[in-house]
Formats: sequence, C-alpha cells, structure tokens
Amino acid sequence: MTDYETLAKNERARLDASIPPNLRLPSEFLANLPKDVSAIPETCGLLTDEQIRITRLDGTGIAQEIASGKITAVDAVTAVASRAAIAEQLIHPLTEFFLDEALERARQLDEVFKTTGKTVGPLHGVPISIKNQIDVKGHDTPSSFSSWVGKMVAKEDAALVGILRAAGAVFYCTTNMPQTIMHLETDSYMARTLNPYNTDLAPGGSSGGESSLIAMKGSSFGVGTDIGGSVRSPAAACGLYSLRPTAFRIPYGGIYASCKGAEGVISVAGPLARSARDVRLFMQVILSAQPWLEDPLIVQLPWRPVDDKRKLRVGYMMNDGNVHLQPPLRRALEKVVSVLKECGAELGIKMVEYKPWQHKEGLDIVRSLYFADGAKDVKGMTCTAMPYILRPLTEWVLSNPLVREHTVNELWELCARRDKYRAAYLHHWNSFNIDVLLCPVGPGPAPRHDTAKYWGYTAQWNLLDYPAAVFPTGMRATGAEPVDEDFAAFGEDDQINHDAYKPEYFKGVPLCLQMVSRRWNDELVMDAVSRVDRILHGEQ
Repeated sequence: MTDYETLAKNERARLDASIPPNLRLPSEFLANLPKDVSAIPETCGLLTDEQIRITRLDGTGIAQEIASGKITAVDAVTAVASRAAIAEQLIHPLTEFFLDEALERARQLDEVFKTTGKTVGPLHGVPISIKNQIDVKGHDTPSSFSSWVGKMVAKEDAALVGILRAAGAVFYCTTNMPQTIMHLETDSYMARTLNPYNTDLAPGGSSGGESSLIAMKGSSFGVGTDIGGSVRSPAAACGLYSLRPTAFRIPYGGIYASCKGAEGVISVAGPLARSARDVRLFMQVILSAQPWLEDPLIVQLPWRPVDDKRKLRVGYMMNDGNVHLQPPLRRALEKVVSVLKECGAELGIKMVEYKPWQHKEGLDIVRSLYFADGAKDVKGMTCTAMPYILRPLTEWVLSNPLVREHTVNELWELCARRDKYRAAYLHHWNSFNIDVLLCPVGPGPAPRHDTAKYWGYTAQWNLLDYPAAVFPTGMRATGAEPVDEDFAAFGEDDQINHDAYKPEYFKGVPLCLQMVSRRWNDELVMDAVSRVDRILHGEQ
C-alpha cells in the first residue's frame, strides 16, 4: 500500500469512527442501496418524527423556532447532525464530524436563552456546515491536498466563521471538496461524494460536499467558495439555492487554496441553502458585522433594501453561443421563460431576449488566468505525497493548453486583455437595458462522474465579477427527454457535451437556473430570484 493510500485509509477510518453507533446503518443495508438515496434518512428508522420535522426546516425556520422557545439549540443540532451522520454513510459529503463539540456549544446557547430570555444573535443554535477550505478553530483545513493533512489545524476561525459563530451559529462538520479544488466534481483522498438523487451522478464541485449534505437535510445551510462555479455548480446539481457574491463583499481571511495572492480571477465565499431567505440571511449576518472594519479589502457596502415593487427587466439567454443545453435543462429553461412571460407582469417582470457576446473569448481568458504560473503551485501541493494518485479531472484541468507559465509582462498583458473584455461586455450588456439575466448554470443536469469539463456558464461571471444566484425550477430530468436529432455543434466543446447525453443517465435529478447581474447588484439578484420563486413555487 502506498503512502497516499495509507493516508486516505487512515483519514477515512478517522471519520468513520466519529459516527456514533446509534446512527450507523447496517452493512447489509449499505450494500444494496438504490440510486436515489435522498429519502433514506427519513425511512431508515434512526431519526424520531420530531427530528425529521426539524430537519425539514430551513435555517431561518430553525432560528425562528429556537427564538420562540419551541425547540432548543440542542434539539436542532442533534437532529441536523444526526441526519448528517446518516448522509455520510450514503454519499460521503464529510471530512470531519465533531458532534460532541457542537452539542457543548448548543448547551451553552440554551443556557444563555434560559437565563436571559434572549438569543445571542440571528443564528442562535442554527447548525451550519463549512467547506473544508475554510478555517474552523481547532480543526484541520487541508483543502483536499493530501500533503497538507494534519498540518493545517486552525488556531482561529476564518473571518466569516467568526462572524457566524458570534451570531449564534453552531459548527459540527466540515465538508468534502475535490483534489486541487478546481473541479466541478467532488472527489478527494477522503472519498468521491455522490449526488443523493442519483448516485451515478456528481453533486457538483468544488463545494459538492456542501451541496450533497444540504440536499440530504444534514445541514441547515452551508458555506462554500467559488472561482469558476464552485457554489453554483453544486447548488444546481442538487436542487438548491446559492449566491456567488461580488468579490470583496464577504471576507476571505482564513480560507486556503493554491496560487495564494493571484488576482487574475478572485475567489469568493458564498452560501448554499434550501431557501432564498437563507441566502439573504447569510449575507445580512455577514455584512451587518461590518467586516470592512477588520479587512481592508472588503468594500464598505451593507446589505441594502430593494424596492420589490420596481419594474424589473429580465434578460433570458438560451445558450452561450459555445455549447448548447442538453434536452432536460433546455426544457426547464424554456418552461420558466414561458411562465415568466405569461405571469411575470404581475410582479413587475418584463422578459427580454438576450444574445451572448464572445463567451468563448471570455472562457479562454479565464482559463489562462487560473494557472498563470503553469500550475507549478498546485502541482507541488498535489504531488508532494508520493506516489500520488491524480484524479481524472485533475489531469484534465492541468493539461489544458492554456495552462502555462507566464512572465510578469505576459501576465500584465493578460490582465489588460481581461479588463478590455470586461469593458466591452458591459457595453454589450447595457445595450439590452436589462437589470438581471436568467441563464443556465451549466450545459446539462448534474454531470456523470469525471465528465464535468465545461465551465463556461459559470466561469463567465467569475471573469466579469458579476453576482450570480442559483435557484431550483421545481422540475427534474425525467430520463425520457430525447436526444436532439437535428443537432449542429458550435464546436468541439459542444459536440462533446452532446455526445455525453443519454436520457436515462439523468433520471430524477433537479433542474436549476441562474440569475446574474452587474457588479455590486447582489441584492437585486436575490430580489429577482425571490420574485421568480413566488411565480414558480408560491414562495417568498
């Protein structure tokens, strides 16, 4: 057994040992699982009816019930963390599970509430999961790099974790992410994380541990990061809400990755949740703490109220001119556009067809900026534990011809090219006079394992630094949507995506879309999502 395999085995054993005996599923049961495991936590008999009820609440709902005295923080943490333990055995979303620590924190919060009659903050007792790239005091943050295991135990909380903790949040786990972080899939030395609705498919990446856990209701809501789609791809794959905020609104201190200090494309932290109101709650909690007083990079911009009665011009983009949508997702987008055209006027929505502009150019620029050092940094961290095992998507992303070492002057030229593209794209956007843009999150539903190779629908907005939110349409792939017989490919990426589609592969997975706006319009994006929610689902 190689050093890498030994490390992986030991880390798996450590995590497995943290699952309490009373929450373990029988081995014979685990050996005969269906593809759709999403209902198992509620049918396996390990949770009480009250725990099931609590876990069906979103984070806002849990906070409200604790504040009203209906449930305690211990009730909430026990229910949600128990469901997380069950989820780990089914789909492997976790890297650490620390229930005892969480329950001690919950008991302290309950004592405060009992003594004072007041909560410590808006997240009092709410169990929140954290991507294992973000420091949680006392816990290891190897960020999927096997060479970092045991060397990254956090002495302090990351800035955003500290804010959430001060608001009353309880942390009980960290979640899985892919090797090198730079995948729209989640597969590391810990395990391959699976999509709960169809385990033959990926839960997205790189925050796929978060998305799969939240979809299984093993988390109230969670926090991930996004440099190319890493909170949006997972949310879309698992039928969730998420927000990729404008850069420099959410503090990034205490979050680790390769290429530290690179500013070609800025990575941001953002929430994944089961409701739009939880996304807003996260943003409000973080920004109400005035993080700009501690971090000089953060823009002094509180979460602002939006006039939800104002007219809203919503552009819709059916494809990016580079890769067509696979049939299930195209059906969902066409349906939502049709519904909004028919019913949107009552909520002030005017639909406007939007034509993409030079998205292939944008993708080439962003691919060049991701590893401007020729991936020396990430290869060094990935390959330190010898002999190492590269995942298929690691090999793919690092072998792109645009991944090469740039001189300082070449990097300056590349950044100038980026800025020129941003200015030209803004001019194009403004020519449609739209407030927000409705568009796909990817070229299809949740991808099959090791096949998520097209980032254009998400990375475009990272390049432009536009805020982008994901929301569920309420539709799922049926497994019967036929292949397009009259298909004519835009190019090689499009042909690959077309050839990868077989209707039966995607049966049962949720279908989500994305809402985008110009920089600093995060609040407007969430207002648009909320309006669409009311039309599609009757929700606020």
